[in-house]
Amino acid sequence: MWCEKPLATSLPEAEAMAEAARHVPNLVWYNYRRIPAVAFAKRLIEEGRIGQTFHYRALYLNQSGNNPAKTNTWRYRRAEAGMGAGGDLLAHSVDSALYLNGPIAELIAMTHTFVPGRDVDDATYFLARYVNGSVGTFEATRFGVGCPNRHAFEINGSKGMLRFNLETMNQLEFHDATAAPNMQSINNITVTGPDHPYSENFWKPGHIIGYEHTFIAMLGDFLKALARGESRFPDFDDAVAVQKILDAVERSAGSRSWVTCAS
Repeated sequence: MWCEKPLATSLPEAEAMAEAARHVPNLVWYNYRRIPAVAFAKRLIEEGRIGQTFHYRALYLNQSGNNPAKTNTWRYRRAEAGMGAGGDLLAHSVDSALYLNGPIAELIAMTHTFVPGRDVDDATYFLARYVNGSVGTFEATRFGVGCPNRHAFEINGSKGMLRFNLETMNQLEFHDATAAPNMQSINNITVTGPDHPYSENFWKPGHIIGYEHTFIAMLGDFLKALARGESRFPDFDDAVAVQKILDAVERSAGSRSWVTCAS
């Protein structure tokens, strides 16, 4: 069973869907996890290469809201979409953050709508405190003019830094703070092999891949896990975790206060 993101238009709906699919293999298309550079960032984090995380910054800038030809679709109607930029863009940033940095403990958010009469958010922002003690900032907007699709994050830790931007999706920036001071610099790694995630599945080392390959890799992982009788994430439960953060964002923006994220 496959579903697009976000899983549902509300948290109760998402939880009901996850429960209904409890014993059925399922998948939600948070395909950015399958970008080799993002998967490699996950590996470096798990190896302890950035040490204790201090900051996680997430950015998703899109300019589609500034194009009148694109603003009369279901994505701009609450009854059909549930949220605006929050569900469309922020959901990806939240999934990446949960994947790379773990659960969020609490947050405070604001939303803004630029077009009068529209019933969904055009831009969403929040500050977060993570369970692991780090802090984070999130921004998602459909009015990021000049940025067709900039999904990016930066992670600062005691031993190093990681930075990614979808606009250069084959690149991962890494700074090793444990190196000798005269050798410290940002290393721009082209994540196309050898010994990089998915490098054996596509072209020879050094040959870049495109956005479509993230869906191929995700589907391939799902089918291989299905054949082995294993679970392969992100599944409906992972999508519910994202939906809980989106629900907290709306509650916080409405109350203008910090809220605890549902566990």
